[in-house]
Amino acid sequence: MENEAAPKGIQNDCINTPPPVKYFLQRVVCGDIERGKSLEREHKMKRLGIAVASVFAVVAMAVAMTGCPPDDPGNEPAAGTIETITLPGGVTFDMVWCPRGNFMMGRNPNELHSVDNGLEDPKHKVTFKSGFWMAKTELTKEVWEAVMGTAPWEEWNSQYTIDDPNVPACFVSWDDAQDFCDALNELVGKAGNPFRLPTEAEWEYACRAGTTTRFYWGDDLDYSMINDYAWNESNAGWDSYAHIVGQKLPNAWGLYDMSGNVIEWVQDTLQLTYNGAPTDGSAWEVIPAPPAEYWRGYRGGHFMYGMPECRSANRDGVPPTYEDSNVGIRLAR
Repeated sequence: MENEAAPKGIQNDCINTPPPVKYFLQRVVCGDIERGKSLEREHKMKRLGIAVASVFAVVAMAVAMTGCPPDDPGNEPAAGTIETITLPGGVTFDMVWCPRGNFMMGRNPNELHSVDNGLEDPKHKVTFKSGFWMAKTELTKEVWEAVMGTAPWEEWNSQYTIDDPNVPACFVSWDDAQDFCDALNELVGKAGNPFRLPTEAEWEYACRAGTTTRFYWGDDLDYSMINDYAWNESNAGWDSYAHIVGQKLPNAWGLYDMSGNVIEWVQDTLQLTYNGAPTDGSAWEVIPAPPAEYWRGYRGGHFMYGMPECRSANRDGVPPTYEDSNVGIRLAR
């Protein structure tokens, strides 16, 4: 049973988000200092109180930033920190730091224009003990060509892609994405922390960037804001191609086009429910024995998708060999 009918002109067949989480710090009461104790002891206790307050202030800041107290608050970059990767020939792309923390993965109860098909349920808590890097934008043609020396999109009608180096590399399958990551890691040598596709949990955590609403810019119940943040059927559906990356507004961590433009592969196989899903943010891969088929997941919506399909919780999948003008890649590591 659907949660309200979608507005006229809005697709609602392939549909799947957290308001900022509030944190509270309890006051620690250690007891009264006995009367009659020496002035020296009293001064020591005051200094200790200041030290404890300082520690709690640091922890509170870390909690507010990441969603849960980190093991070592000073041992990771701040949310939104940018790392620039330079390839041979001078081509560059940016990675953005997503801090350790936790979030509730899946759709909200009675989320507007979501579908009761089980894909986005049940909502469940996922905790990241370590942060990770996520690409600032979808992978561009320029970066793909710099690494692979190929242009898969040229095998298709030119009406389905713009002749610009800064549009998403499209017509790339999940299998192609694996080959790209292997080639990139050989090229730049990121030993121990290689480039890869994000897990589905990483993708949604990064997309939300601390929000709990339908979209990372809010619930947007009347869809009055979506065109400022995402390429979708209402502002790009007649174009037949993806647009230059980074033209819309980013989320709170500085990631662009997490909603719309092209759908983005994730590492996971598509599961029809979240029952049994990992709670540590790792990939959920259940591959049946041949000849049974399986699908790989994708996230984010695309330029031909209806507005509800651009929700942060929306998810779906296709065979790993699938390729199209609306399919692209966002790197993680």
